[in-house]
Amino acid sequence: MQRLPPTRANPPLQRRPSRPGRGLDGRTHAPGLIDGWPPLHLAVVAAALVCGPVVGANAWAARPSGRSLSGSALADGNAVAEVPAETAAPPADGGSPMLHGHGRPIEGVDVHLRVWLKDQAKAEAAVAAALKEVRRISRKMSTERRRSEIDGVNRLADREEVILSRETYDLVQRALHLCELTGGAFDLTVQSFDYLWNFKRRPPVRPLDDEIKARLAVVGCNNVLLKPNRAIRVHAPRVRITLADLLHGHAMVTVSRLLLERGIDSFRLRIGQDVYVRGRTGTRHWYVAVPHPLKRDREIVQLYLTSHVAATRSVTDRYFMKDGKRYHDVLNPRTGRPVEGVLQATVIGTDTVLADALSTAMLVLGPKAGIALLNKTDNIDGFIIDTKGRVYGSSGMSDFARLPKSIDL
Repeated sequence: MQRLPPTRANPPLQRRPSRPGRGLDGRTHAPGLIDGWPPLHLAVVAAALVCGPVVGANAWAARPSGRSLSGSALADGNAVAEVPAETAAPPADGGSPMLHGHGRPIEGVDVHLRVWLKDQAKAEAAVAAALKEVRRISRKMSTERRRSEIDGVNRLADREEVILSRETYDLVQRALHLCELTGGAFDLTVQSFDYLWNFKRRPPVRPLDDEIKARLAVVGCNNVLLKPNRAIRVHAPRVRITLADLLHGHAMVTVSRLLLERGIDSFRLRIGQDVYVRGRTGTRHWYVAVPHPLKRDREIVQLYLTSHVAATRSVTDRYFMKDGKRYHDVLNPRTGRPVEGVLQATVIGTDTVLADALSTAMLVLGPKAGIALLNKTDNIDGFIIDTKGRVYGSSGMSDFARLPKSIDL
């Protein structure tokens, strides 16, 4: 039996003599109880000692806070408390790998990393470095943080060239390619509508049709110009760009590289609702529980993955109600209005940035065109849920899970 090492916070359990006595709560208990704990508590302790910390379906089905690392305001009730560090029970011989993990909110988004490794000190150092890297990327490419590179582009690029770092330049270049791949369903200039659809304003205001029409004239990837010297220009004063829908995927690539350089090849990283896994926990696959779009304590399906990302985008993350209608923050670049007819999309693949972009594009395209796009894209699968609860999956989804035909809303 594997036991947690005794610490001040986790003292060794002491068995009482075989006679009645008083427990820690001051009450008299039957013989054989440990420190006055009732049988139900003992069952929980026994399970923990045998299995170590459990991260089950409910832990992953709980809705993470927010979607992007841009520092945007979150919907009410989505605040996330600090997640304590966790370490699985070490084996008796001290020579087998075990789970180590830690998580915290970063720029308003819940980030959690678990690694499978023998060396606890090495694992803790790697996890700390990885979370620091996620924070660096978040701050560097945030749309809303002053003095970030993207903020500089949105303030200056209509008047002068703005020189980007190689990292940001490459991601903007990738975003332009993905805009072309999706026929504009994914568009980094959708940020141009941000000042109209302000989800932080109280009371919320729905923009006028004429205001939306005026902004539509400047939305489109053809309004962004990249130059070989890593300079960027935009063609109109009101053009704004965002990398928010790619930051999770980019952070996952960077963290994966960092962990592999440190000799860690089995881990699970969750950023918001996006989860990337690599390797296994011993002989087991990692699994990802896809959350229900409306019921936060439920999951739709469990995905068993080896080295894939499951990127999920929902229209229920951030929204406001006006005249009995829900207005959410997933905007259609072609109309300037929230997408309609869909609730959630999940994309599975080995390319984390591509999966991130396609999870957004799926909501814009809708079930029929969205699934068609997945079916013609290599190494990509996924599914989408419409507003009636119907579930549509790509041709290869059976490799990862058995999807329900519909869900209860």
